[in-house]
Amino acid sequence: MTIFIGGAWPYANGSLHLGHIAALLPGDVIARYYRMKGEKVLYVSGSDCNGTPIGIRAKQEGTSVENVANRYHEEFVQCFQALGFSYDEYTRTDTEHHHKEVQRIFTHLYQGGWLYEKEVEQVYCVHDGRF
Repeated sequence: MTIFIGGAWPYANGSLHLGHIAALLPGDVIARYYRMKGEKVLYVSGSDCNGTPIGIRAKQEGTSVENVANRYHEEFVQCFQALGFSYDEYTRTDTEHHHKEVQRIFTHLYQGGWLYEKEVEQVYCVHDGRF
C-alpha cells in the first residue's frame, strides 16, 4: 500500500509567503513520519501555473503568462529545496500530462453525473475585457 499525500498547489503569480509554508509543512511532516515507519509514501505538489491570478500579473508586467509561471515555479522549487521539503514529485499544472489527467478525471466525473452544466451570471469588467 502507498500512502498518498497531496499538498496544496500555490499559484505561480508571486513569491511564497509564510502562509504557503504553514499550509504545506504538515504534509511534509506526515510524509516523513510514514517514511520513518517504513511505509511507502507518495508526496506530491506543484505550482499552479494556470488561471486568472497569473494572467493579471502577466498583464501588469507586460509579459506572457508563461514567463510569469516559469519565474515563480523556479523560485518555488528553489525555496522548497532550501527548506528541505521532501516531495517525491513537485511539478506544475501547465504540463501536457497534467492537462490530460485533469481532462480524463473531469470527463469521467461528468459522464458519471457528478458534474453538470449550469449558466450563472458573473460580473464583467468592460475596461479589462474579462469576467
